[in-house]
Amino acid sequence: MAKWSRFFPALLFLLLAPFLSSAEGTETGNGGRSPDLVLPQGGLLLILFPEKSQARFLTVDGRRIALSPWEERNPQGIRRTLAALVGVDFSRSPARVPVEIHLRNGQVVRHSIRVTVRSFQVSRLHVARSFVTPPAAFLRRLRRERKIILAALASPDTPLRFHRAFILPLAGRVTHDFGAYRYLNGHPMARHSGEDIDVPQGTPVRAANDGVVRLAGSFYYDGNMVILDHGGGLLTEYLHMADIQVRPGQRVRRGEVIGHVGHTGRVTGPVLHYGAVLHGAHVNPMLLTALLDRAVSLDTGGR
Repeated sequence: MAKWSRFFPALLFLLLAPFLSSAEGTETGNGGRSPDLVLPQGGLLLILFPEKSQARFLTVDGRRIALSPWEERNPQGIRRTLAALVGVDFSRSPARVPVEIHLRNGQVVRHSIRVTVRSFQVSRLHVARSFVTPPAAFLRRLRRERKIILAALASPDTPLRFHRAFILPLAGRVTHDFGAYRYLNGHPMARHSGEDIDVPQGTPVRAANDGVVRLAGSFYYDGNMVILDHGGGLLTEYLHMADIQVRPGQRVRRGEVIGHVGHTGRVTGPVLHYGAVLHGAHVNPMLLTALLDRAVSLDTGGR
């Protein structure tokens, strides 16, 4: 939402990006030691394996995550690997999350994700009363829209659809922080699941990366919204737009215009709400631009 009193520069998010800690470790299937993967609350990570690795799939906190053949394309050429995306929701308490790499020979290599604390903003805003306490006549519509959105966010674990670095959908001032605790008209509301970026009305909104349109429509709270599926369980969200330039099922390319900034839905002025969801977890969309640079390569041994 627009016109918040505080914002955090994108650099702060990049400094909180994933890294490997060699000081601590967990046991592997053959009794060795493997370093923890360290993520802040709302962090995400691209894990790479050699193209002919023995790894078959991962489980993260018991959830199975497929590995997919992947090509990173850059001016230096093409790097072929196996890849998977993992992340933790912004509401996840600091703890260790078990990660298991299941090999073709039946062995399991055990790692863990150490979730670290991230500071979150507290935001207070006044909006139209109908957006805090909707009229009874709108309740059926809200239930229907919620089901539609949840179905779109239940992304299948398909192969990664992107091969280049993510970009920001536009350049602007972040006015409402990812994960913020929200109070509307003095009432506590659900936490803010993305970044609000203030820019002038009509500014083009561009796809953060290659993907398929999972949802494109108009909603009571979210206004004109598009959800893009980038594969690997990762989706990006674009809310409150003035218009929509794509349709469900359409393939889009990184940088393609999908709409223009507006103030539809529950907002106080022109703004883009930019969000990211990975395997159902709300993750920080501002970390996506560094996803490839921060990728972690693991070698399970054996070919």
